[in-house]
Amino acid sequence: MDLKDIKEECDLYLEDRMDELWSLSKYIYNNPELAFEEYKACDAQCSFLEKNGFKVTKGMKNLPTAFIATYKQGTGKPVIAILSEYDALPMGHACGHNIIATSAMGSAIETKMGMEKSKMDGTLVVIGTPAEESGGGKIIQLSQGVYDEVDCFILTHPTTLPTRLAGECMSSIRFSIEFLGKSAHASSHPHQGANALSAANMYFVGTGLLRQHFKGDLRLSGIIKDGGRQTGMIPEYVKIEGSISCFNDKELEMALEKVKACAEGSAIAMGCQCNFDYKPGYKGRIPNTILAEICRKELLELGEPVREGMPFDYGGEDAGDVSRVIPICNPYITLFPDYKISGHTEEFKALADSEAAYRAIKVGSKAMARTALELYNNPKAIMDAKDELKKRLAKEEYPV
Repeated sequence: MDLKDIKEECDLYLEDRMDELWSLSKYIYNNPELAFEEYKACDAQCSFLEKNGFKVTKGMKNLPTAFIATYKQGTGKPVIAILSEYDALPMGHACGHNIIATSAMGSAIETKMGMEKSKMDGTLVVIGTPAEESGGGKIIQLSQGVYDEVDCFILTHPTTLPTRLAGECMSSIRFSIEFLGKSAHASSHPHQGANALSAANMYFVGTGLLRQHFKGDLRLSGIIKDGGRQTGMIPEYVKIEGSISCFNDKELEMALEKVKACAEGSAIAMGCQCNFDYKPGYKGRIPNTILAEICRKELLELGEPVREGMPFDYGGEDAGDVSRVIPICNPYITLFPDYKISGHTEEFKALADSEAAYRAIKVGSKAMARTALELYNNPKAIMDAKDELKKRLAKEEYPV
């Protein structure tokens, strides 16, 4: 039996398991858990993988809701990882992580079956990655060496507009600003106060004017987390939390310095002190043409229309950090092809538990499994993908 026939047989096997997979998706959807708290989703996936012949390790340092499941055959080389995400937003699964997790499970069992039938050498690793929405579980895993032996990884995501192979996304930095003023009675002694809220207002005016000088792809946002205690008193303490995003890492860092200057200047103008703190967010995705074109071919074989090229998007994800270490294959499977419906909305949340979600799980599972089998059959493609990543990293807009 040649590989084409094996893929088709494995596709039929996946279809026979779809009712079980759909039940898993609905369970995760109906039990939304925030970052680092995904115990039910983690347990359900680990149980599924154990029942299907994977060796499962649940939890790791600082990440009790992470897991690693492995299936090894022959020499164990190459090592391909399929990643699962399963944390929710406060509003529920409005980013479709129930679909991502279930597609990872579907592709895992289909890939394993294909490896067994073809007797291919290789190791399949399914990695459960908590806290994509907030906290960066994959970044923590990187620091713990989880990806050290992995040659490439595959991760699917639901989307709207036609199915695509993901191109670049944005890098981000998160920051906080504390304005420290002096309290005073707002009516009888306002001249004795230093208004931290006025400094915050001046900061937002300043950064609003600064936007004229930002490049078109730069995004700046912020909210006031603490804006005073009572109306009769001059606010002595205000805290702002914000983020800034851009495709080019160096331009991102330069823009951050301008934002910081706005904060410090606003504090000086209002007689306040300013504490400005920041930490890296997620690094932008570095796409990989070699892996994307293999996956594109498999999607087209499945009859799935795919957009040309690798379109960029204005989002961000912690998979971007991993994509700067090992090559990524990142298919985005459509839930609604007609027009854009943004994630993190009630409309997208409804799509994540619809017939379209069922279809996306089936298509995504098959496409990832077929891609993995093609790579096990042709390990040179993985080496070519690694070479492509090195060349992309050499470009100055991708400092590591």
